[in-house]
Amino acid sequence: MAINEQDSEALRAELERVGLRMSHMPGGGLVASAGAMRELLARLRSTAPGVTWRDVFPDLAAHWEPGRPETWTAPYRPFGPYDYQELPTGPAVHVHWSRDMSPGFLDDLLAAARGAGWPVYGAGLIEISNPNWPTIDAMLVLKRGTTEDQTGSFTMWLDDQSGVRVATVPRTGTETYLPG
Repeated sequence: MAINEQDSEALRAELERVGLRMSHMPGGGLVASAGAMRELLARLRSTAPGVTWRDVFPDLAAHWEPGRPETWTAPYRPFGPYDYQELPTGPAVHVHWSRDMSPGFLDDLLAAARGAGWPVYGAGLIEISNPNWPTIDAMLVLKRGTTEDQTGSFTMWLDDQSGVRVATVPRTGTETYLPG
C-alpha cells in the first residue's frame, strides 16, 4: 500500500528523532494500511532517542541484523493448516475485529472476499494466549502468485469492510527463506 505524503513525512520525522534509519526498517517499511501506519507512528512516538528496531518491533527474529538484508530470513513455517504447507507460498494479511462480533465473522468475511473475486487461499484464527487481548485476530492467506498491487487492493477492500481492521501484511509471498 502506498502511504500518503503526510504519513510519510511523519514517519521520516519520527525515525530521525529516535535515530533509526528507514533503510534498516524490517520489511523495508511495508505498511499494510492506514491503521497500521497510525499504530507504527504511535509506537515510535512513545519511544525515546536511542531505541533499536528490536524496541520498536519486539518480535524480530533473533538472527536479524539491522542494515544486513541477507540476515532478514527465517525458515518457512506455515501460519496454520489453512496456509500453504510448503513453498512457494502466497501473501498473508493479519486482520482483527472486536470480541463483540459474531463467532462466525471470519467465515462471513472469507465468503465475502471470495464472492468479491479476491484470490483467498485460506484463513484461520490466530491463537492468542492473553485472555485480556482486546481483539479476535486472524490471518488471510492469498493464493500463490498474487501480486503486491493485488495484495494492496485487497487490504484497501478489507479496510472498507464493516468491523474488520487490517493489522499488517506479515508476508508478501516474495520472501526468501532459509533452507529447510
